[in-house]
Amino acid sequence: MADGTIDSDGLNADLCSDKKVSRDRVDFVREEYKRYKRKKPPPDFSEVIDFQDPTSFRGHVEKFEVGGIHSKFGLRCSSEWRAYKLKSCPGLMFIVNPFLPGGQHYWIKRCMEDFPRKPNVCNLDAHMTLDPEKSVWEISNSSGENRGLMDRLRWVHLGYHFDYNVVDYKPERYYDFPLDLAGMTRHIASTIGYPDYSPEAGIVNYYPLGGTMGGHTDHYESDLSWPLISLSFGQTAIFLIGGATRDIRPEALYIRSGDILIMSGQSRTAFHAVPRIIKVGDEYEPPPCLKWPNGLFDDKTNKTTGVNLDELDVRDKNTAILDKNCASTNIVGGNDTESNKCSVEEFCNYKICSESEHFSFEANKSSGCNKLDFGAKSTRMKSLNAEEWKKFEVYISKTRININVRQVHEQGKTMNSFCQ
Repeated sequence: MADGTIDSDGLNADLCSDKKVSRDRVDFVREEYKRYKRKKPPPDFSEVIDFQDPTSFRGHVEKFEVGGIHSKFGLRCSSEWRAYKLKSCPGLMFIVNPFLPGGQHYWIKRCMEDFPRKPNVCNLDAHMTLDPEKSVWEISNSSGENRGLMDRLRWVHLGYHFDYNVVDYKPERYYDFPLDLAGMTRHIASTIGYPDYSPEAGIVNYYPLGGTMGGHTDHYESDLSWPLISLSFGQTAIFLIGGATRDIRPEALYIRSGDILIMSGQSRTAFHAVPRIIKVGDEYEPPPCLKWPNGLFDDKTNKTTGVNLDELDVRDKNTAILDKNCASTNIVGGNDTESNKCSVEEFCNYKICSESEHFSFEANKSSGCNKLDFGAKSTRMKSLNAEEWKKFEVYISKTRININVRQVHEQGKTMNSFCQ
């Protein structure tokens, strides 16, 4: 989902030149891409599969159960996930927003404040020399000629920096992969049957309203047996997923904030595209799930829970609030009792691979998650409040952030195996 380039004018520059369609066959990938990108007249969205609306499945989708594994990454217990498979594309899995309240906020903050900084490479490097001591977000919010620079950011590489000139991954262009993101994607991979997954390369795409990505395949990794894990935050996308060749008509899916899409098996090398970003919410407002949870870290009696927070220690305080929020935003079809038991467990601050203490998690099969809040424990979230979040809201009100993570090498030859 990252080998094409995002064009804010709605045009696409495919990196892949392999059309994989003969002259006597129709290029359905391009045909559907143009149909859903069209502005006037707007396309008919009635055929788009909406995983929040089972009536749109039309026999194309089947649900599958995920074992009960709890995590520390802002996710609900996996037994509560709504997970689906697409029949027309074996190996494609879709998980409807499994994040707990505050979970998406954390990852959006990481994508905006932390990932767009050196040594990570981004599209802006071709046009300017970035301050190595500051992130693009910091530069963008300062005074001067580069104010608003964040609006020009389109992609950032994590771990391996993919070389678009030679279309390859080079060991000398590998920088430490964020360990919190590595831990979360390992957890997701474990729940779907890939316990040895080792994330090595990631790209964070920043789609403006009007941004698109044309049809392409992701096939440059030396071992394609491992899944590509894609997380989306912010505005809604229309996503097209087809087959091994362009003459297979792709299905159209809605991907909303918090949704996770996994490409494994045959779908790992299927043609796919993003023809449209759809604005959700009023101007300058993000999708409802990304507004700051009311009273999440209030110091006094919380209006949401009615709990006197001065009588609780920090751990109990945030557990009480998040338990209430977790229940009030329970997944459709979920169980309120289970939801009350499941809160976000603390995960440690970001550390890089070269440090002695490695980020790890334990895939503990349990009936419920531990009642620990990662938001209040994380230094990245402690300083955040509703007022501070507003500047993030403004950006996410006009942007879709998409994180794509993959394992590059076969087991035993990954970068992680060399670090250990």
